Amino acid sequence: MEDNNGLDEFYNKVQSKELIQYKRLAEAAINLGYKPKRDKQKTLSIAFSKNKVKKTILKFYGGDVNGKGKSAKGTCFKLKFYANNDYSRVFDKSIKKEIEIFNFKYVGCYGCGRCKDKKLGYNVEYEDGRKYFRCGFELIPIEIISDDIVNETIKLMEFQDKAFLDELK
Repeated sequence: MEDNNGLDEFYNKVQSKELIQYKRLAEAAINLGYKPKRDKQKTLSIAFSKNKVKKTILKFYGGDVNGKGKSAKGTCFKLKFYANNDYSRVFDKSIKKEIEIFNFKYVGCYGCGRCKDKKLGYNVEYEDGRKYFRCGFELIPIEIISDDIVNETIKLMEFQDKAFLDELK
């Protein structure tokens, strides 16, 4: 049997109506040069990383162990898309949800030194005018999947990959 780094195991956890969308996301990431690899943790998690840029763009997440994790419950995908500021409400709400789950604790720049010229991350604004920055090195859980979301995700991945490659110059 061919080793596919846990993809089949993940696909077995996905509802049948969502299976085609997850396979499309995997195919798009692989076509961009990102290789799937199962993370070494109890929770089923497959990271799509590219050696050339030394980054992970996408992660399939199979749910948290015993429901103890704060972030993303159940099967979802996590995405890095900070290079593009033009995305739909689903992605904006996902960033805000991730910020809110941790009670606004993980906002602002961490000062890790990875960013060179400008801060790389997500700028969000609430209707009441509050503005927050979320570090771009964190993947954002996207808990809803549909054809439209997958189409947008693929475009966001293509844009992000180009930005990763540009960062190498």
